[in-house]
Amino acid sequence: MESQTFNPDSLKIVPLPALPNTQGLSSSTFCQPPLDGTLAISEMWDWHAEHSPEHPVFMHSDDDGSISTLYWPEARRALHRAGCLVKNFVVAHPTTRSRKPIVSILTSSDTITYTTVMLGVQRAGFVSFAISSRNSPAAVAHLLTTTSSEYILIGRDQNLQDLLSAAFQLMQDANTPLPFKMPIPIFEDLFVEGATDFVPLPPLNADWDEPMVMMHSSGTTAFPKPITWTHYRQINVGRIPYYGEQDLTGVKFACHSLAIFHAIGIIQTCFSASVGNIMTAFKPQSPARVPAPDIMIDAVRITKSEVLLCVPSFVEEWSKSPESVEVLRQTKGVFYGGGPLAKEAGDLLRDAGVQIFTMYGTSEYGVMNLILPNKAHHDWEYFSLPKPLKARLMPFDEEGHVQLVLLPSEYQVPSVLNVVIDGIPGYDTNDVLAPHPTDPGFYKLFGRADEQIMHSTGEKTNPVPLEAILNLDPRIQCAVMFGRGKFTTGVIVEPKPEFRFDPVDHAKLAEFKSLIWPTVEKMNSYAPQHSRLFKEMVMVVSPSKPFVYTAKGTPRRVAIINDYADEIEALYAAADEATEDDLSPPSNWSYDAAKEFIRAVVTRVLEHSVNDNDDIFQHGCDSLEATWIRNSVVHALRETTEVNPRTIPGNFVYQNPTVDSLASFVSGLASSNGQEGSAQDQAVAFMRSMVEKYTHDLPKHVPSSPAPTEEVILVSGTTGSLGSSLLDQLIKMPSVRKVYAFNRKSRTPLAERQREGLEERGYDADGILGSEKLSLVETTMEDEKLGLPTELYNEIRTSVTHIIHNAWPVNFNLSLRSFEPSVRGVRHLIDLALGSPHPVPPQIVFVSSIGVFRDIDVSKPVVERPLDAKVAAGSGYSESKWVSESILSIATKEAGVPTVSTRVGQMTGAVSGAWNAQEWFPSLLKSSIHLGCVPTLDKTISWIPVDAAATAFIEMRTSKSSTLHLAHPRPVAWSAVVEPLATEFNLAQVSYDEWMARLEKSGRGLSAESEVAMMRHNPALKIFDFFKDAQNGIDRSPEAMALPQMDVTEAQVSAPSLRTLPQLSGRDAMNWVAYWRKLGFLA
Repeated sequence: MESQTFNPDSLKIVPLPALPNTQGLSSSTFCQPPLDGTLAISEMWDWHAEHSPEHPVFMHSDDDGSISTLYWPEARRALHRAGCLVKNFVVAHPTTRSRKPIVSILTSSDTITYTTVMLGVQRAGFVSFAISSRNSPAAVAHLLTTTSSEYILIGRDQNLQDLLSAAFQLMQDANTPLPFKMPIPIFEDLFVEGATDFVPLPPLNADWDEPMVMMHSSGTTAFPKPITWTHYRQINVGRIPYYGEQDLTGVKFACHSLAIFHAIGIIQTCFSASVGNIMTAFKPQSPARVPAPDIMIDAVRITKSEVLLCVPSFVEEWSKSPESVEVLRQTKGVFYGGGPLAKEAGDLLRDAGVQIFTMYGTSEYGVMNLILPNKAHHDWEYFSLPKPLKARLMPFDEEGHVQLVLLPSEYQVPSVLNVVIDGIPGYDTNDVLAPHPTDPGFYKLFGRADEQIMHSTGEKTNPVPLEAILNLDPRIQCAVMFGRGKFTTGVIVEPKPEFRFDPVDHAKLAEFKSLIWPTVEKMNSYAPQHSRLFKEMVMVVSPSKPFVYTAKGTPRRVAIINDYADEIEALYAAADEATEDDLSPPSNWSYDAAKEFIRAVVTRVLEHSVNDNDDIFQHGCDSLEATWIRNSVVHALRETTEVNPRTIPGNFVYQNPTVDSLASFVSGLASSNGQEGSAQDQAVAFMRSMVEKYTHDLPKHVPSSPAPTEEVILVSGTTGSLGSSLLDQLIKMPSVRKVYAFNRKSRTPLAERQREGLEERGYDADGILGSEKLSLVETTMEDEKLGLPTELYNEIRTSVTHIIHNAWPVNFNLSLRSFEPSVRGVRHLIDLALGSPHPVPPQIVFVSSIGVFRDIDVSKPVVERPLDAKVAAGSGYSESKWVSESILSIATKEAGVPTVSTRVGQMTGAVSGAWNAQEWFPSLLKSSIHLGCVPTLDKTISWIPVDAAATAFIEMRTSKSSTLHLAHPRPVAWSAVVEPLATEFNLAQVSYDEWMARLEKSGRGLSAESEVAMMRHNPALKIFDFFKDAQNGIDRSPEAMALPQMDVTEAQVSAPSLRTLPQLSGRDAMNWVAYWRKLGFLA
């Protein structure tokens, strides 16, 4: 997915296709206007005056409670009066520019007047530019300057006059020409009571590419950007409701709080002309009535409005009033937009029988959700995309979130094209969507890609819904969360005016935190574990540095966080020292006393108790809480012993993640005053004790049936790359009668996950999933009997002939203790095998890893032999693989289970080219394209294609060797695959040191927003430490990236296919590139 710029007007689809017959079906007063482009939206007012004269356009309630209705003929006259007033002003103030004049509008006029004036400007042949009255003078000056607006209609309110004067002053200071300004007409100028005369404006005869209306972005992170809708785009917006499920003709839309200068307001003006829904609003007056929830709900009740268009804050207020809820219950539903709606409020209204719809759209496109579904989804935050809308949902993270990219279609052509996918220009919305967990085709807005807070732990926090919860507190004006690059989140809170104070007053600060803490706890109950807030991570705004807001009234997140950068750093520094220091340390550090103290600390920090042998990280402990536990222990040791805190490992909580193991560690540390053995010695001792624990009391194999004539294979972890290939090949083997595919339980059905894994890699998903041989099994292998029902367990136990154990968590930050459930699963597979009635237990093929070689001489090939524990010590992942290899080896020697542990090296893409784009080599290539250069290395690579690896693993099911290596037996030079890539992408070839220097420089001095954007195009920055380690160890091994070179002599005996495996070449490299391009990862 590459950023580029294109002209969207060159991609329009004309003539426009015929529309579904969904609107105006039961109306006797409305005639559908031509929506083929022969008329502009503003010209449809003329058409309706002739063809729909008795159809209402606007309705409003009067002061006496009566209702006034405005019909198309008088609306048409008002439109032309507005257009003529503006046209006369333009003629009287000519400019030298030859293009279509831009008439900006800066006003807070009422809905009816604003709509009429804006469309009147367009009907007169000018471009209307709606500018938010909530902008700052600098933003107004920026918009007028960048668009070269010649004219501006200014509201009559003094605050607007002052705003424009300040903007003009900034423009004069910059020697920028000022637009001519004209007071905006008021309602009485346009809707002249009793008058039927008007001067008609000439037809427009608009060209498709002719600009009609302009608006601007909200400017959350910078100045707002102007966005233009052409005649083509405006017509397409008007056609949107025809793709919906409800007939909206004659339906009264409550537009009382609608800001017409926003896209949602401009969209509504298109709808009223195209489908004839009726806009209900406040009584027109100058100055306009300021919308508020209470007066709007009264107006809705009086006018009997059927669909409410409003901002979330109004909905949240109505949810608190039973009377308002009853009014809403009588309507067709509430359409909210412009921000997130608090889930508590939405759920309450839904449960009360109110239909809740989200209005999801952008200024660059229009509306992206269905307008209007027949019924709101039960999970009201979720919406569906209209069928003709072409969208690409690009994978965003491992949790299944997707980033929405919009492609040109008959539905709409985006006004901005900033990305290319499969050769097609599109608009990357930067919006991240969350698919519904059980209802395919429904999504909710998760947040913005540039709003996601990426923590140092690799976790992400989506601040928007969490901030929305905090903002419900009656004392909080606004909350902005932070934590990019840190281990946890924090928040800056701006109190409402009546609650503001100077946070240097610590007593008032503590009191305020206590008052808002129930709301924080409510947020914490909703938030993911890693996103929870602690009191120590709550900041309050200083009076000298108040929040700055956009024209929409939303906080300028980046500017605020930059303003408070020093305070944020100080807060994290203080958190590093935080402890539960009100807990008294024990009088002595015997094991029992230490365990009692550790138990108290853990319970206090986690806010719940755990069993002494439970892994605290599997019971909710996160990095911040681990820091709290560590600091509390170190503080207690410093107070009561002579242990030097500097000698205590920083990760001892991670290495000892149970109350029991922590107590043992701390007791031993205290008794020796910190003179413990090396960290490696401690790790090795624990690895060996775990091996002993899981090889104790191995059952005896008791054969009771003859040898089977057909193979039954149990294979675990089949949804990934290697697992999908294993499944594909096993299903095709004539000798295989049955395949049990074991995978962990998940919210997503296993069949759906398996299909996705197969299709993504180009395998025949229908054929595989439809095979009678296949049995998909959801399991928890760490549980007794693998977490299976007894009947199914016995079926597998008595039939399986071979086991290929591929499933394993990949997380290099966890300790061995946290991998213990996976190790326990290995023992349970051994128990399954030993329970077999066959003469020989099923052979277990264990997929181990090259990662076990952490401390070994890699200057020469590593032989296929068992390893000393010290070689694998230092990472929980590598230690867990060594422990499992050792357990299997002992099971072979002591219980007769045939096993083979195969350490696999770097695997490349499948036959289809499918190679996970998140791995290090795809990241290196994409970053190289960004940097314009690729590193050269005088090294070899012994990477093996994943399909070849799967074939070898299957052949190894009958191996007589207990330890094998799996890598390509005929390595090639690094240049064999890199040089063709350099040619394909026109990349300079530079030394690895030079490439690293350029990579490092590309990541310097980035803001939070630009960091997210940069990593999208330059993903090697995400794993910079990996590339740095490779640079530091570049001379250690003949293999590229300092990887060990593995001997594969015995592997070629066990897996004959390796002997004839073709060497990697540029053809393979281009195959990977084709897949990454198809994925949108590369251009």
